[in-house]
Amino acid sequence: MKDPAQDVEVYATLAARLADPGEDRAALLAEHGLDEAGWEALDDTWQARLSEADEDDGDEVGVPPLVAAFAETFARVQRGRARSELSFERFLEAARAMKRGTDMATVLSRLDLTLEDYLSAQQRWTAAMLEDHELMAQFQRAMR
Repeated sequence: MKDPAQDVEVYATLAARLADPGEDRAALLAEHGLDEAGWEALDDTWQARLSEADEDDGDEVGVPPLVAAFAETFARVQRGRARSELSFERFLEAARAMKRGTDMATVLSRLDLTLEDYLSAQQRWTAAMLEDHELMAQFQRAMR
């Protein structure tokens, strides 16, 4: 296993997984030989590296490679988690109910969803619809 202290992708993957409230933090940290104090120190070190890379970029247009690698990996892990969460059909069901005027809390309770589930699905399916015109058409038909 690569060392999260040396590899930005391993660090970003670990950070994304730790951001998931469903993860067993202690077990996940232990897999990497860390505890909470060790994670905080590692996170502080990486945040300083990312900030320094951003500052060193100066007037150049674009995102520094280190920052881009972190952001891309973190987003990929988050998308992967979202993929396993809420089907497009359940997302449509929730979106339709909210469009019809049912308040969000009622919809989420009835569908046994958390706000995080819904927002994660909304982000995932919105991105997917931007790339898949048939999926967008299906969404638009469902919202009529």
